[in-house]
Amino acid sequence: MKAKLALRAMAATATTALVVASLSAGVITPAQAATQSTVTLLSTGDITSLNSGTADGNTSYNSTVGSLTGMGFTYYNSDAELVMNTKFGSMAIIKKAAKDFQIKYTVAKGQQWSDGTPINAIDLLLTHVVCSDQYSKDAGLGDPVDKKVVPAFDSGCYGGSYADHVVGLPSISSDKMSLTVKFDKPLPDWELLAPGPSPVHSLVLMSEGKKSLQSSAVNQAAQANFLRVFRAKSTDRMKAMGKVWSTGYDVTKVDSSTNPLLLISNGGFIVDKFTYGSSMTLVRNPKYSSGPAMKTVNPINTVVIKIITDNTAAVQALRNGDIDVYYNTLPTANDRLTLEAMPNVKTITKIGAGAYSHLDLRVSNAAGEKDTYTGPFAGNSQKAKDLRKAFLLATPRQQIVDTLIKPVKSDAAPLDTQFSFYGTAEYKANTAASGVAEYSEGTQAQRTAKALALVQKHYPTASATNAPVKLTFAHANTTLRNAIAKLVIAEVAKAGFDVTDYASADLFGLRDNRNSKYDIFMYGYALTAISQSNSSGNYRSDGSNNVFGWADDKLDAILKSLEGDILTQKEVTAKRLAADKIIIENAWGLPLYANPTIAAYSKDLKGIDPAPLGSVITWNFFDWSY
Repeated sequence: MKAKLALRAMAATATTALVVASLSAGVITPAQAATQSTVTLLSTGDITSLNSGTADGNTSYNSTVGSLTGMGFTYYNSDAELVMNTKFGSMAIIKKAAKDFQIKYTVAKGQQWSDGTPINAIDLLLTHVVCSDQYSKDAGLGDPVDKKVVPAFDSGCYGGSYADHVVGLPSISSDKMSLTVKFDKPLPDWELLAPGPSPVHSLVLMSEGKKSLQSSAVNQAAQANFLRVFRAKSTDRMKAMGKVWSTGYDVTKVDSSTNPLLLISNGGFIVDKFTYGSSMTLVRNPKYSSGPAMKTVNPINTVVIKIITDNTAAVQALRNGDIDVYYNTLPTANDRLTLEAMPNVKTITKIGAGAYSHLDLRVSNAAGEKDTYTGPFAGNSQKAKDLRKAFLLATPRQQIVDTLIKPVKSDAAPLDTQFSFYGTAEYKANTAASGVAEYSEGTQAQRTAKALALVQKHYPTASATNAPVKLTFAHANTTLRNAIAKLVIAEVAKAGFDVTDYASADLFGLRDNRNSKYDIFMYGYALTAISQSNSSGNYRSDGSNNVFGWADDKLDAILKSLEGDILTQKEVTAKRLAADKIIIENAWGLPLYANPTIAAYSKDLKGIDPAPLGSVITWNFFDWSY
């Protein structure tokens, strides 16, 4: 699918981040040690929304909250295996014909939302609303492909295999516990299409202006009302709910004045307090039964997410016992040394299967966007392609890895594709044939000279001392990102590029707003699932992560096939190679490296088991205890 099927931060995904005085080791005690029932986690970025399903809310920081407050049909474990969560429900193919593929999702009986409302299959229907382009159009909520008008549900899930292949409306069983979805063909990775649950009664109530929890009778009436409105495709009522869903969960604080209807959960915890830029506190959900049972001996009753955007300060916070769990995909060598020197902390360093860093070059405004990009990389003229290619040739990827990444993970190497995992046979075969080798052949000095020659085709006076091509480079304001940017800017200057560095505290705001002021973006992707399509959402012309105007009809056809056709492994490999070739030919950007990740946590805390995908730290909150 184009994006994960997160319906709210609390709903399960469809599969469904001060200066240290010295390196001397301190004595670590768990945060809130007096009670031994609180775990304090690190967030290296700001939490901005309780809904990670919106186009702008889909960040790992928001999703962390969702993983603690919502459970659905599946989750990934620490071995990157997709686990069927039978506590929540089950799924099964009930028809598999060439043009009629049906999946039945059944919610296990007896579950309740945290306000006591029974959970049933009606709570699965919001997936269709926020993932089906056709429903959005039919209900008068806006055409998701038309970027001139934001649809009523500003979802990051439109497009992709669900929207491409779903047929009609899902049907509800007579007992309201099962949902059957019909597709126009058998689909690969069908388990990843499972709808995530969402408390639709709260959406109805908030759209009607309610600001407090209601009685069971009112809640169930609202739930039934959602079903009627959904089936009738009532434009006015759906638009009212869309406004709440799209912006109502964007919060800067949670306190006694917050509408409790925003906080309803079926996960292990409920959001209790929040101050933007500081911390969020979640308390145990006494009605939780939608996933594996939580520990009862020395259990965790409270989770605090402390937001510390400065990494050095985050490491110090672990040393001081201000946090219990540290996790970072942008660590430095000094971070690793400091963490490993802490005696009462366990430190794990590894390469995550789905996290990697990359450079993206802006090509145009996304289709229909009002904000139009006209910078040096704009369009598909030979000049634009030459300049993009020159910039990428002069990007010192090997130096970046040798200088900044290997000190953290000694076997790190530049990454050459975003479709295959490093070290696999497919990775080796495809990167040898895609054309990406041109960006590592010879020395960096030779590649930069080649880059300068390309620039001089269009700017004859360009030289290492005359940089006529003006660019702006946006990236997160972290120690590692700043160091990478410094290396890039210094080297590309030798090829005629004059780059202004822009280290932003709100990088995703810039990216998601399609800001045409910036030519280059650097950040990381983290796969939330392993699928046949993998990174297709980044490169489809209508992909949720494609905010740079990349568009190629042949590539769209390839990626739609990877998303929607059942293929042999040989066919998958061939299509991924074909996709890579098109991306390389267009010089849209390059992956940099697979992120080395560090997890460190108090040895007094049991059950922490970092996963390579999805909710890396919080996937197994139910196993935590002291």
